[in-house]
Amino acid sequence: MYRPTPVCGAARGAALSPTRSKRPDDVAQAARVHAIVVTWEGAHLIGDCLRSLAAQDLEAPARLAVTVVDNGSTDGTAELVAREFPSAILIARADNAGFGRATNEGLGRALAAGADYALLVNNDVELEPGFVRALVAAADAHPRAGLLTGTLLFRGEERVNSTGLLIDALGRARDRDFGLLRSQLARPDGPVAGVSGGAALLRCAMLRQIGCFDADYFAYYEDVDLSLRAARAGWHSWYVAAATARHRYSATIGDGSPQKRFLLGHGHLRTLAKHQPPLRALALVPLAAGYRLLAKAPLELLRGRPALAMAEARASMTGLWSALGALALRGLRRDR
Repeated sequence: MYRPTPVCGAARGAALSPTRSKRPDDVAQAARVHAIVVTWEGAHLIGDCLRSLAAQDLEAPARLAVTVVDNGSTDGTAELVAREFPSAILIARADNAGFGRATNEGLGRALAAGADYALLVNNDVELEPGFVRALVAAADAHPRAGLLTGTLLFRGEERVNSTGLLIDALGRARDRDFGLLRSQLARPDGPVAGVSGGAALLRCAMLRQIGCFDADYFAYYEDVDLSLRAARAGWHSWYVAAATARHRYSATIGDGSPQKRFLLGHGHLRTLAKHQPPLRALALVPLAAGYRLLAKAPLELLRGRPALAMAEARASMTGLWSALGALALRGLRRDR
């Protein structure tokens, strides 16, 4: 089922699978910024992430509340968070709902608490001191900046993972400045095409207007979709050079894994359908799906990588179905 406006979890009363929630209300209700960390089988990652959040400083009277949404982990993640980080709000889901849907649950609680900003942090990201302060200062200075990101570096390297997203004419997204030496980075603060959900500040006023993540993206491209929806509504994505964080790249799913390849392909097709002009989308979606099925999948077979070939074929078929649903919804909206 395709919803015309992506809901924000508890903020809109969305139906959710059973969860267990521990909520320190005194912190949550007073906080100006709500950090949301979605995790799955991340007991080996979450500690460093949450300690980096605890070390952030905000000017009084601003406060930072932290929500951890555990996507049905079986490695003791929820127990670790409850034991070692008692000030965090813990939402322990019974299943793995994916990044977008789980994040929406945290975003809904941030909106219900009246927060000004929601901070998204992947469980494999560690924020350097001053990260949140720099993003909040930039957001306060630029009231139409709805999504803000900083300099994301590879953990243990002085190389850039991302300074925001670049989105090409075919709807494909990639990290700006990926792999660049930090010493060569000379980006000024300013607009960027989109932000990565790995470490980003979202303005809650924007979310109240455009909604949260489209839950039909299980993972990957949901941040591209949100950035493009925001731009269409007159909000900017903004880069803040001084906000720095470290990323253990693809620590959860694995870089180059069949699951990542599938989710990227599926997300790209849905994004084409939602954001290209309608006639262009009608042409590009089947072409892109066919390219994955008839060119990329056979090529992976020739390379002796059948799991990646299957991932490309699955992405083609399920992505096409998702894209057709999005196109149909655009048609219904136009008829109203």
